[in-house]
Amino acid sequence: MGHTIEQIEHQGVLYALVFRKELSVKDGVKFLTPADYPLQVGLIERKQGYSFRPHSHRDMHYNVNTTQEFLYVEKGVLLTKIYDAGWKIIYETELRAGDFFLSITGGHAFEVKEDVRLLEVKQGPYPGDQYAKRFKE
Repeated sequence: MGHTIEQIEHQGVLYALVFRKELSVKDGVKFLTPADYPLQVGLIERKQGYSFRPHSHRDMHYNVNTTQEFLYVEKGVLLTKIYDAGWKIIYETELRAGDFFLSITGGHAFEVKEDVRLLEVKQGPYPGDQYAKRFKE
């Protein structure tokens, strides 16, 4: 587990990124995903007294044809399984408190090993499971 960012690749395709809690940018901002990803994941660490300038975000229209999913593990342990397009498991790892995860493509499953509290972020609006998800047979 020595790496703070794990790239989960299979046959030249990046399926997911795992960010371990030890990841640090010290005093600054670092975006951890490429600029063209539909979900932008950044890590910000600032010292006491730092002020973020008042700002707002411009209305933008995005052409997004995929759903990426971001999880932050606040507490507990979550066994995470990554699947390729044929539902073959290509990677397994445990996520623990402070770790975060970005599903980029393919499938995934989770098994709660210790009671968890998770924060999940993905594109919306949500059309419901019957339209948004494909389940393994």
